[in-house]
Amino acid sequence: MVRSWPKSRFSLLAAIVARIVVLLVPAALLCLGVVRTTGSSQAVLVVGAAFQLLVCVLTFVTGRSWRQPLAPSVITLYLISLGWLWLGASHLDDWYPHFAQAVLLIVPLAVFAFQALSNSGAPVRRRAVLLAERLARRKDWPADLLSCRNLPEVKAFREALHGDATPGLKLLFNTSVQVQVAALAALEFRKNWRPGQAELVLGLAQRSPESAIRAAAVSALANVDDRVLVEALAGFLCDPSRDVRRAATEAVLWDSEHRWSWIRLSVRQALADPAQEADGPLQFEGQTLPDEAVTDLNGWASEKGILAVRANQTLGAHYARLLNEYGDEELVGALQTQLANVHTPPALRIELANLLRAHGNWNDNILAGVLDPGNPAPLRLIAAEALLARGPDGRALSALADIARVPNREIALATAMVVQRYLSVDLGLPLGQPLPALHTRQAAEVTRRVMIWAAQNEKSMASTS
Repeated sequence: MVRSWPKSRFSLLAAIVARIVVLLVPAALLCLGVVRTTGSSQAVLVVGAAFQLLVCVLTFVTGRSWRQPLAPSVITLYLISLGWLWLGASHLDDWYPHFAQAVLLIVPLAVFAFQALSNSGAPVRRRAVLLAERLARRKDWPADLLSCRNLPEVKAFREALHGDATPGLKLLFNTSVQVQVAALAALEFRKNWRPGQAELVLGLAQRSPESAIRAAAVSALANVDDRVLVEALAGFLCDPSRDVRRAATEAVLWDSEHRWSWIRLSVRQALADPAQEADGPLQFEGQTLPDEAVTDLNGWASEKGILAVRANQTLGAHYARLLNEYGDEELVGALQTQLANVHTPPALRIELANLLRAHGNWNDNILAGVLDPGNPAPLRLIAAEALLARGPDGRALSALADIARVPNREIALATAMVVQRYLSVDLGLPLGQPLPALHTRQAAEVTRRVMIWAAQNEKSMASTS
């Protein structure tokens, strides 16, 4: 059975053969002239043919030339060959010089015309129009509209819209939501907008009741550099849809070093929005947060309510990213200093403690400082757990007994989990299960048991001393 070649291989082979033939035609015409002339004219054509062949050979053996456009080489070789032909065969009175001159003039002119047409963008625009019509007629769409960006047709449409977004913008007036989302996905992170085009996309995002359209429109405008547009995009950080909020986060924060002063108020409003409490930290791809943003987040972390919680979470995510990407001693030292500072907001200290523990950046001095009774109970509990993970430790036992007496059921349950896991004391927590809800009977029973354990442990330590 004969194995067939893929279509792409045949296309590549045909392109290589066509390139070789086109470049060799001038030398072939001069060689034909050598046969039809004598004397000095023949010598001139021999030299010209040899020169053309030498240039062709150098072109074929040089790998870089295969990656260069063909048009300049063709125009140059053909016009030089025309000069050699005029010197060596202009006196002939038969069909050959007229035929050769016609070929040497028509081919470079045709190549030049094709190059000019390509540079005008007309073929690409025509391809974009055809792809737009194909998308408008498409009936089979993914159930998840946001996954339209991964369709092969959308990817091809994105490439075709590189020079002019007009064919894609026309699809925004289509009545199909799927077609609109596909068109916006093809415009995703576009840099070059003509006057009025970005405003058209923004208007669609602000009017559309479909979250998929709003998310795709926000992503399409992520590369705009106009302050008014960026501030309008930042307003989508408080959109009712989580997908839109996620798209807006990516769109406005990827270049936060340049945009932070434009978007900081919108970011603060989003972090303080009770409807977004479950979103957690603001996370995005691209650049890390600038120092100006970190300063603002530290200030917000010292306030109260959801704003402080999410600001601390965002700072924790920011520092985790820095540790994963860099993790140098200077950064670790700065985080350790911030953790040890009693003026750092307690919630942020807890975030830093969990982060440093996860990356193995604890040391005895930090643990001893964090175990101090003057620190918040959740922070002391993290340090006690870190010590017990290494093995039995009297300092950790004393801290756990002290923390267990704090009149807070949530802290009591967390303490019970540490005691049961590392000290093998059964306090009624199911193994491998999440902690019980705070207002359940089981939670009350676990709290009672851990307080009894704390009292017994205190008596035991007192009798030992």
